[in-house]
Amino acid sequence: MLLAKVPHKPRGLAVTLLGQGQVVGFITPFYLCLCSAECARRIEFMLVRFRAQTKEFRVSAFLFDKDGTLITFDHWFGVMAERTRRLVEQLGLAAQEAEALAEFMGVDRGRPGQWGIIPLPRPEAEMATAQFLARFTGLSLPELARLVQEVFTEVDEDFPFERYLQPVPGAENMLWGIKRAGGRVAVVTHDIASAARQHLRALGWEELVDEVVGLDVCPVKKPAPDPILRACALLGKGPLEAVMLGDLPWDLQAGRAAGCQGVVGVLTGLGTEAELSPWADAILRDLQEGQIIA
Repeated sequence: MLLAKVPHKPRGLAVTLLGQGQVVGFITPFYLCLCSAECARRIEFMLVRFRAQTKEFRVSAFLFDKDGTLITFDHWFGVMAERTRRLVEQLGLAAQEAEALAEFMGVDRGRPGQWGIIPLPRPEAEMATAQFLARFTGLSLPELARLVQEVFTEVDEDFPFERYLQPVPGAENMLWGIKRAGGRVAVVTHDIASAARQHLRALGWEELVDEVVGLDVCPVKKPAPDPILRACALLGKGPLEAVMLGDLPWDLQAGRAAGCQGVVGVLTGLGTEAELSPWADAILRDLQEGQIIA
């Protein structure tokens, strides 16, 4: 028999264990009596102390949105400009049509609030672009949808992300802190997973992120809990062992609906404090304000 102390929220740990269909022991207010050392190894008592403002969480999994949470939106202006250029070239659009497409795509970063389709989930952005182009061409919507998807994918493969991607303040330090403390990390994004992994590689973060859940991994979008639950399952953790961090209300709503121990908003993306506050346990100006406590 092995007697292990449970430092925080033992009830959440019990739910996780029983949810796996295994009765491995019993809970008291302070101790969990386990059936074997093997069970103890599987549970991995690696709880990471994470402080956000006055809130402190003890979790083993950290779930991050990508754009606006871990990285800035700056690269998207260049990505959209290249997507626009290739679409204009392939379709032979006139100058006025090309200008309208660029504005629609969100290329003009000099205009306040001009994001175009940048905030949209990937499939919606592709379909919206095909529908917009239908105004200027004689191609059918299915033909345009295939072309747009091909162009977007080609740009994903060719674009020099390493020159454009910028982490938000504190992102890399936090990821390293989680890694050193024994925590696990997943990115939960409305991008596709392959594109998100390319972004992580360009930043040198491959070893810092364990799993990526994009719309090709879980087609159900936030604010539904499904992508959060999928990320937890891939990490081998329950939601009560996880904290969700994001810059938009749907990130926090998804974490809340999934039953995460903590839901934390960050102000480095598109969401405002007023928009995030109803759903957040805490709000950070950026990830520098979050503390991983050794």
